[in-house]
Amino acid sequence: MKSNLKSLLLSPFSFIFIGIILLDQGTKLWAQMNAVNITVIPNFFYLVYARNTGAAWSIFEGELFLLASISFVVGVGLWIYFLYQFKNLNTFNKLAITLFLAGTWGNFIDRAFYQIGVIDFLSFHFGTYIFPTFNIADSALTISVVMLIVYALFEEKLKKKI
Repeated sequence: MKSNLKSLLLSPFSFIFIGIILLDQGTKLWAQMNAVNITVIPNFFYLVYARNTGAAWSIFEGELFLLASISFVVGVGLWIYFLYQFKNLNTFNKLAITLFLAGTWGNFIDRAFYQIGVIDFLSFHFGTYIFPTFNIADSALTISVVMLIVYALFEEKLKKKI
């Protein structure tokens, strides 16, 4: 286990994890301090300060303790799995798990330590439809889930290429 811990901590995945959390927390702090409301691309992309006391699409709104607890349990459980399986995982899965962990911990920090909900600031509009506002941690989570789905669907082909 010590060998796996050392391998994990000295791997590029640790730096990716830390980088995403720093980028996530830094951009959230910037959005909060500036109460941002900026049009980046008219009728398409905006930076807007928002708080989400729920999860994706505001489900479980107001359940900060429950959502923080789930994030913590999932984060710790997945980190332990990652630690034990690190040497057995391919690069694709290591990256997907790293992104998932960074996203989970990025939003956990908001829920547990700031108790104001998750800070969101990326807003996309598609005609009259406004996609739910999100953040860097949400992006990391979404990318990781897509990666894991792609891997599950094309596992045999990917194993040959990785």
